[in-house]
Amino acid sequence: MAAAGEVLLLHVKDLAQVPGSPPSPGSRPGRHCAAVARIPDLAGQLVRAAVLADRRAGASWAQIGAGLGISAEAARARFGRTRSAALSGRTGR
Repeated sequence: MAAAGEVLLLHVKDLAQVPGSPPSPGSRPGRHCAAVARIPDLAGQLVRAAVLADRRAGASWAQIGAGLGISAEAARARFGRTRSAALSGRTGR
C-alpha cells in the first residue's frame, strides 16, 4: 500500500508547481496533463490496497463500506475479489 501512496504523492508533488513559475529544466510539454491523467488509476490502486489491508486486519465489509462512504454490500461487490485475487497471486494459482 505504501508504494501506491508514494507514487501518487510523487505525481501530486510534480504537479504542485507554483502558477506562473518558469518550467523546470528538462521538463517536457504536456507532463502535467500526463501526470494528472494517472491520478485516478493510482488512487484506485491505493484504495484497493487499503481494502485488502483492512480485510487482512479483520475489518468487516460494513466497516470498510463506512470508511469509503458506501454500503457494506457495495463494498463487497466492488472489492470482494480483491483478497482472493491477491491470495491467488501470492500462491501462484
